[in-house]
Amino acid sequence: MQQPQIFARGRDDDAQQSRSSTAQLASPEQLLDKLEELHASPGVAWRAVQILKDPDYDVYEVESLLESDPGLSASILRLVNSSAFGLPRNVTNLRQAITLLGARSLRLAVLSFGLVNRLTRGTPSEVFDDFWRRALTTAVVAGKLARREKAANPEDAYCAGLLAEIGVLVFCQVDTRNYLRLYLKHRHCEHLPAAEQEHYGFDHATLGACLLNRWGLPNPLPMAAAHHHQPNQCDTALLQAVHAGTMLGDVFWVRRSALLSAARQWLEKYFAIDLDGFISLANECKGEIHESAEFFSVKLKGRVDVSALKKEALEIFKKAALETALEYDSITAVLEQRYTM
Repeated sequence: MQQPQIFARGRDDDAQQSRSSTAQLASPEQLLDKLEELHASPGVAWRAVQILKDPDYDVYEVESLLESDPGLSASILRLVNSSAFGLPRNVTNLRQAITLLGARSLRLAVLSFGLVNRLTRGTPSEVFDDFWRRALTTAVVAGKLARREKAANPEDAYCAGLLAEIGVLVFCQVDTRNYLRLYLKHRHCEHLPAAEQEHYGFDHATLGACLLNRWGLPNPLPMAAAHHHQPNQCDTALLQAVHAGTMLGDVFWVRRSALLSAARQWLEKYFAIDLDGFISLANECKGEIHESAEFFSVKLKGRVDVSALKKEALEIFKKAALETALEYDSITAVLEQRYTM
């Protein structure tokens, strides 16, 4: 994926609007108050998620709840009739769709359609596309790593990854023009949080965590959102998996990402994934990312080029090996000189 073009510097009136907007958005809570003026709290979606946590949930109760939100019901029916399920005939009955999807798929669908989709409406295409690439990559990677380690719930890890970047959407909804310029000017994982902090006084990670807390979503979801860019705060298997997914959300889609080396080291340290394992992980995730995109009715622009990724990873590996060898030779020469004098 090529980096988007940077916006030219705005006119004086744009700068004045930016300063005024920043003054008005003095805290995450104030910004979320503005968001709620645009979007109602997702009560139906969240109540459905809570009900579906119970293995013995009542299908009739879920049906009755979803029917109170026609848009959400329509999305569920559209999903079950998509090619992802390959059913021989169309399903027009909501109760049947609920039964066919099952608790896990239905819960993920409700999270996406009920919580995330409402915030992507009207989002500029540059941010919309990048958000879904990163969100789905983080979700797939986090879920896969959690399943591999068996130290965290894979479904929780997937959901945490899916919602980790939700603060970006909030900024876009409330301060669209100014935030779009900021977003396109700064590389996401490297410089964007600091730029947000300077401009607003808080970054999208803090904002996303505040939103998830306000919606009543329990940890680890708000915690993962708060710390997905902070490796020093990732002290559980789930947070480590989400941070890995965050980095790979850049590495998989941005050619020659500056995060490739850090991502490789993180995977090796916490998940014992070597170079070959990294390439295997990329291959496995590539298909699942696009399956997830189809699941959520999202069309991803670009593709994960595993061949190019392998070449870049090998180059970094060889460079590191050469530097280690040169350092070893240098130390050896010093020692030989010292002890032959």
